[in-house]
Amino acid sequence: MKHAALALALWMGAFAGACGSATPPPETAADKDDFDGETLPSDDKATAEAESAKPAKAEKTAEAGEGEEDEAPAKSTPIQATKFEADLKKIGINLKKIPALEKLPTAQKKKVMPLLQKALGYDTCEGCHAEGDFKKETRDMKVAREMWRNFVVPLRSESGGTLFCDSCHAGNEHVLNRKDKKALQAFMEEEYQNKLARANKEDMECGTCHGDAMETKIIEKLWNIPK
Repeated sequence: MKHAALALALWMGAFAGACGSATPPPETAADKDDFDGETLPSDDKATAEAESAKPAKAEKTAEAGEGEEDEAPAKSTPIQATKFEADLKKIGINLKKIPALEKLPTAQKKKVMPLLQKALGYDTCEGCHAEGDFKKETRDMKVAREMWRNFVVPLRSESGGTLFCDSCHAGNEHVLNRKDKKALQAFMEEEYQNKLARANKEDMECGTCHGDAMETKIIEKLWNIPK
């Protein structure tokens, strides 16, 4: 037992020699503010540390939630009458006899673009176009053409009224909340199937937009526009 105690004492002495004096230095004012594992830091220090940590956390939260909000609005947007019919008539476009977007004369097309921008809620033309090169083909340009071709041209309101991009988009790029699939299905049946009609007088049904196989990925699978 004495040998064990002696060995322990020698080991402690060696440890103290390597790490410094075994006698702690006198406590300073700065030491009193350090957290000792039992008492809390001073309120001022805790507040300063908390405040310095907030911006990074808030920024990260905003970045994480931004994409989710863009892709999933709080509520799906109901069908509404277009607000741009008068503006379209002024530039010579009759929504009841409207051609495909790419077939519009250049002069008309240039006047239509600001209306598309407003209808989709874009701040600039770069919502669809590549910056500095409006002739460059982008995915959004292709999608806009197909939506024009498949929705604006052949569809009407339940009463036979004309539709435009804002009839569904109402100033927002994304219009469907896809988080609740059952709620989304009920919304689409009520708004798109029951409140829309086809210009050719044929029945409006799910397959009108989704095809006979009920393809949910219309853009990629039916319109062949890759992501």
